[in-house]
Amino acid sequence: MSFKRFDERLTQMQWQPQSGPSPQIVDSVMADRPPLAVRGVEFTLAGAILGILIGVGLKGIYTPGAPWGPNTGLTGLLIGGASLAGAGLSLALAAYAILRRHDMPRLMQFASTNLLIIVMLLLG
Repeated sequence: MSFKRFDERLTQMQWQPQSGPSPQIVDSVMADRPPLAVRGVEFTLAGAILGILIGVGLKGIYTPGAPWGPNTGLTGLLIGGASLAGAGLSLALAAYAILRRHDMPRLMQFASTNLLIIVMLLLG
């Protein structure tokens, strides 16, 4: 008898069983998530580009025949000095990013990609 009464109440409420979440729940979850393009790809790309610039600059310092290589005068001094300063700042930024990796994960992503590219260019 109680089952019949329960079914009658469900019929009065016009309740329909669902196998999935309601559209309102799906919309609220999707609104809280950032779009795919904002998930850090730009930090990796920026770290890679800066690493390439610094790595090529450092590699050219000791490569004979490079436009800023040995015995190139002021051009070699400016580009070589900027490359050395960039490498020093990259190391300092990576040390800082290691200390703050939980607070700033995007900085860690940038700094690690930057150093990886510099090392790859110098060793290659």
